[in-house]
Amino acid sequence: MEIIGSIGVAISQSILFYGKEIGISMIIFEIVLNGILLYIINRKNKIINKNGLLLLIPIILLSSTYFIFASKVFYVSNIIIIIVLNILMYAITTNKKGYFSKHLYTAFRISVDSLETVNEVIEYTKENAKSHIKDSNGIRKVDIKKLTTSILIVLAVVGVVIILLASADSIFAEMFSGIGKIITNLNIKNIVNTIIRIAIILAVYFLVLSFILKLQNQKHKEPKEIGNISDKYEFTLKLLLIALNLVYVVFCYIQISSLFARINVNIDYATYARTGFFQLMFVSFINFAIILLSNKFNSKKEKIIKVLNIFLVIFTIIIVLSSMFRMHMYEMEYGLTYLRTFVYIILLTELAIFVPTTIYIFNEKFDFIKTAFIIVLSVYCLINFINIEKIIISKNISRKATKVPTDYVYIQKIATEDSYKMLEEKLKENIESDKKVKIEKTLLHIINNNKEMKWQEFNISRWKVKQKNVNKEELTKQIEEQINQIQEENEKLKEAKRYLYDESISENERYTVEVLDQFPGMQVWAITKITDKGTKATEVNKLTITAASKIKFYENGLGFLENPETIYCAKADLLVTYDSGKTFTKINFPKGEFTLSDPGEEEWRNCYDYFYLPTKESDGTLTVLASGGYEGGYNHGLTRAKYESKDDGHTWQFVGEIYKEETIQKYNN
Repeated sequence: MEIIGSIGVAISQSILFYGKEIGISMIIFEIVLNGILLYIINRKNKIINKNGLLLLIPIILLSSTYFIFASKVFYVSNIIIIIVLNILMYAITTNKKGYFSKHLYTAFRISVDSLETVNEVIEYTKENAKSHIKDSNGIRKVDIKKLTTSILIVLAVVGVVIILLASADSIFAEMFSGIGKIITNLNIKNIVNTIIRIAIILAVYFLVLSFILKLQNQKHKEPKEIGNISDKYEFTLKLLLIALNLVYVVFCYIQISSLFARINVNIDYATYARTGFFQLMFVSFINFAIILLSNKFNSKKEKIIKVLNIFLVIFTIIIVLSSMFRMHMYEMEYGLTYLRTFVYIILLTELAIFVPTTIYIFNEKFDFIKTAFIIVLSVYCLINFINIEKIIISKNISRKATKVPTDYVYIQKIATEDSYKMLEEKLKENIESDKKVKIEKTLLHIINNNKEMKWQEFNISRWKVKQKNVNKEELTKQIEEQINQIQEENEKLKEAKRYLYDESISENERYTVEVLDQFPGMQVWAITKITDKGTKATEVNKLTITAASKIKFYENGLGFLENPETIYCAKADLLVTYDSGKTFTKINFPKGEFTLSDPGEEEWRNCYDYFYLPTKESDGTLTVLASGGYEGGYNHGLTRAKYESKDDGHTWQFVGEIYKEETIQKYNN
């Protein structure tokens, strides 16, 4: 029975999988495999714990994903997990109830023993085959050898004679020409494939048979119980928990104050979040291990260790939330990917596992590993069915514009038939022409990858796209026409575009400022930096500014913004940037002594509050003039306050009041 069942599994595997992609074949194979194995072990009365059969639920669910979805993200991992779940199911089913950790060990031992005893299984097969032949036909071993030898001798002699006769007579040779053609037309590739296929069938047969036999005769060593650690290690454990909790108090305070509360308004949160979530995630894993081990080795059941573990749980929750918050900020700036989605899922799963962790701290007999396994397996099955690909693509296409544009190359890379309908619906919305073309390119990419399926490869998502019968040539032509139209429109816009500011600072540094929008008294600017000898343009910043503002750039990202409070230009701040316009900081000029002020006009003293764009001398000195209002105000606009900086605007000195000659001349006239 075991041999026939193993042969059935091996042949089914070859028919369903060899040389084919996995589709409906996986769920069919699982039905065949488990039908045969359960029938055999039931006939042998080896089913002891029927609770293990509950694992058939996730096995069937994961197997059906190959039939339902086209995405390949879980293609390999699901195969591995399905194999592990099958082994674990039979380890639980054929053994008495106990802690889940014991079942895991049993499953491991059955797997190892099955691999180690394959040679014994080969001998078992040979002995059964010999016994069956002898019992059925009465053929002895000696008879088989004689028959084989005789056949080989006859074939050799007859073959030589036929060759000689064929060379002697052409008509006789023609009779055997078909045999020669068969030999000369043999396809080496097909021969090799056949040999490999037979080898795989034999390997699967022996592995399955070995597994069945081990289930019936489990003789593996029991796992060794870990003894309690000594007092000195318990002291070390308490010291470690206290030290970690103190470190986390400081760290969590920083997280809450600087990240969650956003106290530091000058921080670049996307940059702050860019590094940290992976490190924090690994720290939380370390904390989990410490909590479990310290609770395991708390031989005296000391309350202090339990309390410290609870604090460690709380701090780990804060760390997990911090990691998620960092990831969220990063994702808002750069978009969603599979990796970023998996970080969310892992952290949310970790938060869920804190519940059984807390129970385990207060109750050592609680089967924590079993509960954690159920949570992790449930989450894994769930993410297989929520269509992560569709969520990622939909969220990225719909995300608000940031400094980092949507990565349509990545979208096209991950897009499969699972997202086809959603992308089609997106095209019906009122979207920009360039976004529409990129979505259509993605649809074309999906269609090009949608190949014919054998029955074993049948997949619902692929079948639905196949049923649409989309004309690839027509869609390609439509995309090309739209691209040409967009290029023509861009050329027209480029010709009509006028920049508020356009200056080449050096051969490899040029800046432009384009007015994107304007309304009474205000304008929206787009600052662009052009590098690589004019071949690379990077939009540095978008900012809303007073309509009367002016800007000026110098070398190495240094720039200044003359920013009036209103369009009436009564007052104006001078802002400086050192990162090509990404961020601006207001310059606070020092106070000065104004010797040209009219003693009788005290209200005009210290009224220089309109700061103009600086000029730069050959020695690098920056000079800024300030007036009491744009070309007016104090002293009829004839005087200026002069400031200088010799360190690119980091520090400023008041030089004094000066007369503005062209203004004096204008006033005298």
